[in-house]
Amino acid sequence: MTSVPRKLPPPPPVRKEAEVTAYRKFYRIHSWAVYGAGSLDPNGYDQIHPADLDDTALGAAAREALLASRYIAPDHPDWDRVGAYWNLEKGDKLEEQLRAAADVKTNSALYKGAGNVHLDLRGGTIAVDPMKYAGRGGFDGIRGLEPTKLPEAISDEALGAAIRAAIEISRAPWKR
Repeated sequence: MTSVPRKLPPPPPVRKEAEVTAYRKFYRIHSWAVYGAGSLDPNGYDQIHPADLDDTALGAAAREALLASRYIAPDHPDWDRVGAYWNLEKGDKLEEQLRAAADVKTNSALYKGAGNVHLDLRGGTIAVDPMKYAGRGGFDGIRGLEPTKLPEAISDEALGAAIRAAIEISRAPWKR
């Protein structure tokens, strides 16, 4: 009996992803290393920006993060490094830095009123997807809400305005 080679599924589509989290006093904008799911990339974009960014500056920073996103498949030389980069100690240190930047003592105070937007670039389209706060520093999708789809060539100002509008949707559960 001969064995038939198992056909492997195709790899996921190449994409770039970034995230914009709006805290009360600042934005944190960062890129993801993507393959099946996103991971923080030690070579990626991760910046804190003041809360008073205008739409053009917000859009430019978000675009910079998107363009810094890397597609890291299992055969990529950085696969193991990216997978090992994030750990609980780094997460605790990041939250400590974010609390200091927000001038608060607790994570509940840090995330009170926070909004989050996931950005996904593939096939010349940027999807702007507001997320709702799910507790413990995490955000989830909002059921029944489709992302806003924008052309990749959209101006920084229009991209920033779309992100700002999505952040307000993301913050809506806090207003109830």
